Amino acid sequence: MLANGKRHLYLIVFLAIALISTQLSFYPSKVSAATNLALNKSVTESSHTQNYAASNATDGSTSTYWEGAAGSYPNWLRVDLGSSQTVNQLVLKLPSSWGARTQTLSVQTSSDDASYSTVAASAAYVFSAGTNTAMINFTNTNARYIKVNITANTGATGGQIAELEVYGPAVAPTPTPSASPLPSATAGPASFSAFAQTPASSYSSQFGIQLEGSSEGGQNVAYIDNGDYIAFNNVDFGSGASAVSFRVASQNSGGNIEIRLGSATGTLAGTCAVTSTGGWQSWTTKNCTITPVSGVQQLFLKFTGGAGNLFNINWFKFSPATTGGDVVGKIFAGYQGWFTAGGDGSPLNNWTHWSKNNNNLTANSNVNFEMYPDLREYTKLYQTNLGNLGNGQPAKLFSSYDQETVNKHFEWMQTYNINGAALQRFGADANYAPNNWNQNRDSVAVKVKNAAESYGRKFYVMYDITDLNASQWVNAVKTDFTNNVVGTMNLTSSSAYAKQNGKPVICIWGIGFTDRPGTAAESAELITWFKNQGYYVIGGVPTHWRNGNEDSKPGFLDVYKSLDMLSPWFVGRFSQLSGADHYKTNQWEPDFAFTQANGIVYQPVIWPGFAWKNMKNGPVNEIPRLHGDFMWRQAYNLKSIGVNTGYIAMFDEYDEATAIAKAAENSSMIPNNQYFLTLDADGVAVSSDFYLRLTGDINRLFNNEIPLTVNHPTSHQ
Repeated sequence: MLANGKRHLYLIVFLAIALISTQLSFYPSKVSAATNLALNKSVTESSHTQNYAASNATDGSTSTYWEGAAGSYPNWLRVDLGSSQTVNQLVLKLPSSWGARTQTLSVQTSSDDASYSTVAASAAYVFSAGTNTAMINFTNTNARYIKVNITANTGATGGQIAELEVYGPAVAPTPTPSASPLPSATAGPASFSAFAQTPASSYSSQFGIQLEGSSEGGQNVAYIDNGDYIAFNNVDFGSGASAVSFRVASQNSGGNIEIRLGSATGTLAGTCAVTSTGGWQSWTTKNCTITPVSGVQQLFLKFTGGAGNLFNINWFKFSPATTGGDVVGKIFAGYQGWFTAGGDGSPLNNWTHWSKNNNNLTANSNVNFEMYPDLREYTKLYQTNLGNLGNGQPAKLFSSYDQETVNKHFEWMQTYNINGAALQRFGADANYAPNNWNQNRDSVAVKVKNAAESYGRKFYVMYDITDLNASQWVNAVKTDFTNNVVGTMNLTSSSAYAKQNGKPVICIWGIGFTDRPGTAAESAELITWFKNQGYYVIGGVPTHWRNGNEDSKPGFLDVYKSLDMLSPWFVGRFSQLSGADHYKTNQWEPDFAFTQANGIVYQPVIWPGFAWKNMKNGPVNEIPRLHGDFMWRQAYNLKSIGVNTGYIAMFDEYDEATAIAKAAENSSMIPNNQYFLTLDADGVAVSSDFYLRLTGDINRLFNNEIPLTVNHPTSHQ
């Protein structure tokens, strides 16, 4: 018995020692050292566009950047460290003023520039607005050459890197669980934005945690016990952060995340409670408010509660104090969503907006729209009575009632760097009844919400007050908004619903127009009603709002000044480059100066061209697009006076040829027995997605991501 008991004792001691050794081996070293090993080192590339060469990526400045040639993925960037170094982290940066984007990339290392090993498999990395930083951690490896391979970029047509920084392991070891007292973080890379989505695994130092592979890609912080922490150096909270989001998972009952500054026992900015999510890889996002934090700080996330294995963390991201938002400094496009087709199962079940009489289209009689869409990417289409396309394929059309159609449109917004959509809402009725039109519009609105959530775009409701009953229009909008937009459809509670300065956004289009309903007092009443409920109010106003003449009723100036954002209508008001230049001097400059002086955000309407021969028998190609020059000149002139916010009219307006969505390039893509305006009408062939790409470049221009040039940088193909 004694001998057997001793064997058991020896076995217990052996297992205890093995367990301690194994556990200690799980504590990773610091993931970064203070020295950027790639600074001013030789760097080569697969290609570059314009003057955005590889050397910009290691010059120590985020104001210069490398950009791979458009549409030639994969793009790659390779830095030569000069000698073999131990490395375990890449920090990729973009200019801090740029808007958010996601780049898909992998990382390889080599000792001889001949044989490469993958140290970070291809994954999507989010570069959020702020300092636009992505940190990529991998196992310690000896390498002289580091190569970044980029295969996709939601913000451009080529890979982009302003600074490629390479770090090795820190000299000092991470403290073990018995270390006391809890130390502060040590120096790491240069400051990075608190508003970027930051991997929890990219800490500067840690106490008591381990890393594991995440089902969402990369590594997550795991095996968290009471008192553990992760620390991050030089976190830039800018002018202030008031909330934080954590991506967490827990099979147990969870615990708390304390947001502390300076040390693990330093100033407490807030506590975020984490509850069970049903599994260690069942991820959810937890949002919490904090006491406002500003400036550059040492950030500690300290974990408390329970006996052990509290939860896992994948990433975190702080949100600015309520001074920013989704609309100012962004590009939104008007979204009609009003096309239906016979057999689409919609309440209308006819050819609304495609045809004049809602019947199936017949050549030269009831065709209502000017531009034929490019249908190659749609999964659900409906046969028309028009002749075959020039390429021999049957002439079909889409229905906006189909979720698949709306999804495709919002996928394009994501792909081509368009921030979101202003969802048009027509025909509000104070005595709302579930007629076919209302049911159809409500259904499309919910599908827009779904698509915006799925593709990471924002949307807001834009009321078009055209043709509303002049004696009831204010009550009609109030009733529809309360009962249907908020009450039945819950649109404003969507995570994708646009907010500005912490307030949900609403737009009223048609205020002050001579041919729309409403007195100044009625308009002021409706604006005040929305503001009293905490909404940020945009007004779609006449071209000549400031002077109160021509298309604007007089006596509305105080109404216009009460708006948070003002969006004058310019479609059809001028043509040619000379017209855009005239409007710069005589309209946009004084408009912008007035709004700046009165604390109003200026959101001018930018449009590609206009025609309605099929709808109104107007001139062919009435206001030519000039293969993009016309639209770019508007953007160029507006940016030159300081404007950084814009509204594109429209995304899907094929009726009046203002659509930027994919359209027929030439006669091979339109019916053989009916006139339609094609994108080559100006004598230059452009791809069907050209105006989407051009809009994305306008967004980049407005956000200082590309230089101001009189000629657009967008290739025609």
